[in-house]
Amino acid sequence: MSFFEQQEQRMNKQFISILDSAYFVSEHGKGTLQQAFDLIVGSLLRQQTYLLLITPTSVKAVYVCSSNEHSQYEPFITFESIAYELKACLDCGNIGIGNPIYKLGFAKKRFVEQLVNIGMQLDEQIIFNTESPDITHAEHDNDSDELAFYQGLPKEYDTLRAENEKIKAQYQELFNKKGQPEAFYNIQKTLYEGDRQRLTECKDKLDKLSINNKYLESERDHYKRNFESTKKSTALIQQIAEKRISELESQLAKAKTELAAKPADSITQSNTDIYNIKKEAIKQFNRSLAAVLIELDYKGKLRKGDIANYIVPYMKELAFVLADEQQDKANNLTVTYDTLYDNHLKNLGFKQGRQSDDEKQKVNIDLLFKKQLPITE
Repeated sequence: MSFFEQQEQRMNKQFISILDSAYFVSEHGKGTLQQAFDLIVGSLLRQQTYLLLITPTSVKAVYVCSSNEHSQYEPFITFESIAYELKACLDCGNIGIGNPIYKLGFAKKRFVEQLVNIGMQLDEQIIFNTESPDITHAEHDNDSDELAFYQGLPKEYDTLRAENEKIKAQYQELFNKKGQPEAFYNIQKTLYEGDRQRLTECKDKLDKLSINNKYLESERDHYKRNFESTKKSTALIQQIAEKRISELESQLAKAKTELAAKPADSITQSNTDIYNIKKEAIKQFNRSLAAVLIELDYKGKLRKGDIANYIVPYMKELAFVLADEQQDKANNLTVTYDTLYDNHLKNLGFKQGRQSDDEKQKVNIDLLFKKQLPITE
């Protein structure tokens, strides 16, 4: 990029002509040229004390006044003249070199900020790609001319300067005030104590979070160990039950062999004996399984009812086997819940009383799983 192209690019970032400003407002405001003209003349131009005139060698401030005002500033242009010439240029779509508003315009950064302030939505790239005009290559008759390059207003400059002097006076008063070292010491102490208090609060929160984290880790380890223990306990119960069933099946086979060797006239009596043996076997099986569960219940959480509920499916499975897989005979071998509860489990060492809701939630659910019965139909 050549030097002159760079200069032109800089100028486009710092300056927008009156005519281009109308097209800019129309495009980005999504309105007509007439609406853009009304906004510029009715609002933006009325807020300007100075406009900028771009020449090949300098940037000059042009004072804006009304047609009935005698300006003491040079150069100047009237508000009415700008409005008339802008309207004519928009109507014909171009502007001649000799036109009074040719190369006359706004500082682009301030122009864009004014549009944003009144609510126009502009792309961030447009906003960030604007600059205030450089104060170079210009002739200045007074301080006001210099401020015009920033599209500044003398009133705004005076206000800022007055505010600056006010702040300087307040600082000087504070510095000269008696007891000044103590005042600064008290301010420093207040800030220090506030920071220390916030630090203590943060440390307390961190300690609480650390304690809570350790508690959660401990709970996780406890449940992990409990889960492993439950798996082993369940497997052990399963093995004991299967072994007991195998023993009872052997006893049943032996009883059948003995029955076959007896005379025919004693078969009726033997069937009764076998039925009673089966009933007694089921009772002993239920008591043995309950005794195992009591031994495994190291936390003492299981009540008599919990164990009875657990035994029922195993009792039905054993009865089904002893009845040669005939469901009606198996039903005759099983006992009711009350008989199981009051007779089969009588005098075993259970924990007494009814569980609370909280205790029910803490009972080892894996130990109390419901075993499915075999499909018989």
